[in-house]
Amino acid sequence: MAIQANDPCITLVAGGYPLFVQGKIAGGIGVGGGTEEQDCQIAEYVVSQFESLVG
Repeated sequence: MAIQANDPCITLVAGGYPLFVQGKIAGGIGVGGGTEEQDCQIAEYVVSQFESLVG
């Protein structure tokens, strides 16, 4: 997967996920270095842990 950049303010890449708090973007996480599948699995785990902390 190549880095997607259709908007100068947004870059889409495997392993990149937004973090939401009360329906608003509060930040993001980016994981790289493994395969696309590995990066996504790790990022999804971190997002789930974040969501469990913020409710």
